[in-house]
Amino acid sequence: MKERTRDSIKKSFKIILGLLLIIAGVCGCIRWWPQLLSLIMGAIGPIVILIGLMFVFIGFSD
Repeated sequence: MKERTRDSIKKSFKIILGLLLIIAGVCGCIRWWPQLLSLIMGAIGPIVILIGLMFVFIGFSD
């Protein structure tokens, strides 16, 4: 019986912590929206380069 209670407390804690982190993340995205857009725009170039490298390596492995 104690084992089941302990597991339900752990599960509830994880769910509550997850919801709090989701709320904090949404508030952060809203508060720092311009900086987030700048970060995303700055990351597009390196991501495209990495995708291109992946296709080159796939092409050589065939």
